[in-house]
Amino acid sequence: MLSPRVVQFFPRAFRFLTLSLAALICAAVPGRAQELVVQPTPFTVLLDFAALRSPLAPKQSLPIWLESAQILPAETPGKTEALTTGTAVQGLPEEKTPPHTVYRLRLRAMPGLNDAMLLRVFFDDRANAHPTVTAWSETGTSLFASGPLGAGLELPAWESLSIPTAGVNYVDIDVPGDGLNVRKVFLATLKKSVVSHALDFAPAPAKENQTPVNDPFGNATPQPAAENDSYLFGRVRATLEAGVIKLSPPSSSPAATAVTTGTTLASGTAAQRTSVSFEFSLESAPLLAAVTLDILNADPLAPLQAWVNNTALGAVAWQFPDLADPAFTGSVRTLEPMRFHYGGWVHGLLILPGSALRAGTNTLTLQLPADASPVAIRAIELQLKQNWRILDYTLTP
Repeated sequence: MLSPRVVQFFPRAFRFLTLSLAALICAAVPGRAQELVVQPTPFTVLLDFAALRSPLAPKQSLPIWLESAQILPAETPGKTEALTTGTAVQGLPEEKTPPHTVYRLRLRAMPGLNDAMLLRVFFDDRANAHPTVTAWSETGTSLFASGPLGAGLELPAWESLSIPTAGVNYVDIDVPGDGLNVRKVFLATLKKSVVSHALDFAPAPAKENQTPVNDPFGNATPQPAAENDSYLFGRVRATLEAGVIKLSPPSSSPAATAVTTGTTLASGTAAQRTSVSFEFSLESAPLLAAVTLDILNADPLAPLQAWVNNTALGAVAWQFPDLADPAFTGSVRTLEPMRFHYGGWVHGLLILPGSALRAGTNTLTLQLPADASPVAIRAIELQLKQNWRILDYTLTP
């Protein structure tokens, strides 16, 4: 619950904010008067550990199925710092003794209400501080365990897990060191629903044999890069690079490193890894082409720029989720407006006219703008639209 002082102030401030936003929306859309309604989230919570570490942080209301969220800091073994309630906590198992920090989420047993939980962990992806998630019964029985989260890319990231909660009394997020790289967690009750998919097309992939979960903020489901080229309805799909490539602006770039996979060449610029190039051969030019890829830590205002065969094609279009997603993080420089980056993977698309490609060797180059933050890209694929026996088209004068 919020403190009394905050409770007295909050409704008045919120009403003012609501009226201001509603007036702004009406002004932006003439003739449209619409009340601004706050979306209720009684079974969801976002825990900002950086804010909750502050001694002045107000108590935060929690879903009924979440009893408390606590920190067991690395520097004081056996001592518990309660963030939301004063519930006592047992000591850590021996394998979690310092120098590990543990964020403990204690659950209430409520069968039928919270049989499964979505846990999204937001963290800075450090090579020596991979978070791991485990679920335990009160008697110390391990009921769930994830592998290490992240890939050590030194970029903001998040990963989601679906955790069955039958018999679970608490969930631990274990981090080597002081744990400050784990910034926040998003928790929500999961509800099962039946989703159909075409028999010839695979459903959304699940991680670590978990149940597939629709992202609450509309993130596209990541698709693993295919090992082999494929053909479907006149479309040829080929992987240019399945692995992860990190790009940095000139001010922070390490020395370039060439990566070769089969006939694919990915390289940096002469002295700094600000761009990456791919070479591929075609038997003939397509009617239309597309390049798809995923990017980590994207800046919506500084997209990757693309060239094909030394011809500029403009920016790669990113499929960003709902702006409510807590993975959007702001940064401010002196005398400049706030900039945002997305601390997670988003899907990108670049459409190419068929005339931009040619029979023989072609080169695709992706360039990071100078004012961007470091990013990583993965799962770069090329799609080619070819003529086929029932291609639908019309002749126009």
